[in-house]
Amino acid sequence: MNIQKRLKKLRLEQGLTQKELANKIGKSYQIYQTWENGSRNPKDENLRQLADALNVSFEYLTDTEILPIYQKLSDDNKQQTINYAEDRLKSQKEQENIIHFRNSLIPYKQATEQALSAGLGEGYTDNIETCTVYWDKQVNYDIGIPIKGDSMEPEFHYGQTALIKYQSSPDYDGQVCAVDNVSMGNAFIKCVTVEEDGLLLQSLNIEEDQNGERKFPDIKLYWDENPRIIGKVVAAFTPIERDFFI
Repeated sequence: MNIQKRLKKLRLEQGLTQKELANKIGKSYQIYQTWENGSRNPKDENLRQLADALNVSFEYLTDTEILPIYQKLSDDNKQQTINYAEDRLKSQKEQENIIHFRNSLIPYKQATEQALSAGLGEGYTDNIETCTVYWDKQVNYDIGIPIKGDSMEPEFHYGQTALIKYQSSPDYDGQVCAVDNVSMGNAFIKCVTVEEDGLLLQSLNIEEDQNGERKFPDIKLYWDENPRIIGKVVAAFTPIERDFFI
């Protein structure tokens, strides 16, 4: 707490106006006002007068009240005091960093009932209810959708939020997109290639099962199944639990 705040706190606690306190030390109201608003700093002589008038020590007003106490301690207690103070300062800095980080998190709208499958497909509809999740990067997007399954590893992982930018076709063959298989009521996050008879969906994960077969084979959605591209995946992230830092 600085001198200005301590002066005001003490004055109010003792029920004094600025003019009354100024009169007690023989100074004008205008001079005292500059001390309390911080436009000028009182000299040590004035601080001693103020301390007497407010029944506190000079050290209390100057925020050095710990020094006379510290000087009376034994060497061992002095070291313990220093260790404690350093520990409290470290804790304070960590808390300040947490608060700064928490306040810098960016909110994203994530669908609550829909998911993009990195596997066999999850349902997706246009009637989207959302919740808010947080990340520390800014991305231009339209909707966030959680990912289920691991067929798009190592780039996309189960539990991440995929950020989707709405568009009806990929920018290039093999682009990672969110795809809705309307007739079957499931949706995917896959590498998409537009072909003459439909959409070819391919996984990034090339893991094989015990028989040597791909665990995540290509999926073909024919046009008569009414597939549609929801949009391209512009980013994916693991949501940061903002409440954890409160």
